[in-house]
Amino acid sequence: MPNKTPTLHEGVTRLYSQAQPSDGMQGPRNPAMPLLQKGSKALALIILVTSLAVTPVSPQNPHQEKFLRQHLDFPRTNVGPDYCRVMMLRRGMTRPCKDTNSFVHLPRDELKAICTWAGGVHYRRALRISRAQVSVTTCKLQRAARGQCFYWAHWGRRHILISCDAAGWPVHFEESNFM
Repeated sequence: MPNKTPTLHEGVTRLYSQAQPSDGMQGPRNPAMPLLQKGSKALALIILVTSLAVTPVSPQNPHQEKFLRQHLDFPRTNVGPDYCRVMMLRRGMTRPCKDTNSFVHLPRDELKAICTWAGGVHYRRALRISRAQVSVTTCKLQRAARGQCFYWAHWGRRHILISCDAAGWPVHFEESNFM
């Protein structure tokens, strides 16, 4: 029978049972015993819950992931004077050359907030408009030559239009209204 790798629970239980004195001796035999006593278990639980609370939750929907890949760039990446060409290439939007794309320079949670009443307002259809103007770089295709895409870049502050899914994540950036 192959050796079975113990689960975390089994391993902690085994450590705890090995640390219990069985011959009437006082105190733990295992130096890890103080970490496994009652008060320490509560501390370990608090640490676990705290670490989960501060870990950013990433969306699981492929549409959300695509939206973030294509439109979120915070803080604005410093790639020199050819921002659009480099960013469009890095983000996989050059085969074929994407005609227009905007990068929003806003923290993820503030971008997501546009999907709520706090950060956005219903505009029309399924679109929401940001309450505040945000920093945006819009890349517009100038020409494509020999497999390379050349873009014109316009940076500025403006209101943006997005649509959101049922879970409150942005899934579409509306380019046409603010060019």
